[in-house]
Amino acid sequence: MGFIQTPNLPESAVAAAAVSGTYQAVTDALRARNIEVLPVKPCKALSRPVCCHADMLLHHLGGNRIVAANGEEDLKIRLEQLGFEVSCSNKCISNSYPQDVILNCARVGNRLLANWKAMDGTIYDYCRANRIEITDVRQGYAKCSTVIVDSRSVITADPSIAEAAERMRMDVLKITPGYVNLEGYEYGFLGGACGMIGKGKLAFTGSIQNHPDYSGMKSFCDQKKVELISLTNGPLLDIGGILPLKTVSEKKPRKEIENP
Repeated sequence: MGFIQTPNLPESAVAAAAVSGTYQAVTDALRARNIEVLPVKPCKALSRPVCCHADMLLHHLGGNRIVAANGEEDLKIRLEQLGFEVSCSNKCISNSYPQDVILNCARVGNRLLANWKAMDGTIYDYCRANRIEITDVRQGYAKCSTVIVDSRSVITADPSIAEAAERMRMDVLKITPGYVNLEGYEYGFLGGACGMIGKGKLAFTGSIQNHPDYSGMKSFCDQKKVELISLTNGPLLDIGGILPLKTVSEKKPRKEIENP
């Protein structure tokens, strides 16, 4: 397996992904596609509806570097077993906003959408050192709120995310809020209900065809050569996203042996 160099945007079929361990139908669907699932276990510091959400507890920096919430030792060990160099967040995560969203930043190619006041210093320092453009957004749940389509294209229902992405010269499709289930809340976010499972393959936790803005999303993604995949026939569920971690290593073509 190879590491994904640009977070959220694998260049080949995904071989491993971090996903909430709560939703068996989703993890079964991923495993049926030969994706090794790293189930995210409950974090006692977060409220129950989001305590297993990958986008709350992890932030992939790129390659073998990843940030995990401080205190999540089991998650850190399992990531290290996959070959990751794991940094712990500077801040301690808690169930009070904005302490719960310290890692919930949306990396889109060489750009980052994040709430400056909430984001953890490890992410900020990495982005500054690696010339990744950071734009401040009012929405603390930036990753949850952002469907990352490619390195310069996003889908979102959040006005502050849309405005910031447009300022960063991205292509943006604005959609209707809601239509995503999240226990304990009026609704969840579409960014938390999806993730890439291969190059140009955007998978959703439920039936994306049942979303009222499906036709617009399909047209937008068709232009980007991105396929929309429904992992189950059920409702869309905000599970904290599908975080791709590693890809299938592509075999190098054998060198032809020249005749002497």
